[in-house]
Amino acid sequence: MAMGIESYLGFAVAILFLGIYCILTKKNVIKSAIGISVMVKGGSLSFLAAGGPTAQVAVVLIIVIDAIVAALLLSLAVNVYKQTGTLDIEALRRLRW
Repeated sequence: MAMGIESYLGFAVAILFLGIYCILTKKNVIKSAIGISVMVKGGSLSFLAAGGPTAQVAVVLIIVIDAIVAALLLSLAVNVYKQTGTLDIEALRRLRW
């Protein structure tokens, strides 16, 4: 049985909102980075559901950019842990220039 585009788009929206929920509710830097990555995956799925070769090229570019963003966020998490001793987002407010 083939799934229609509505099913794929519904699943993409569900993944997108799961990422938003993760970002808004989690206080850990790494969990927030995972939430951002999940949101990007939902956007990629919606591009793929739209179809076409242009959408596939866009998804490949999104995957590459997502890998770069994930590496930057994890390096930020390492630096936050070195500076504060915790991965709590609230610890970022205590940092001074």
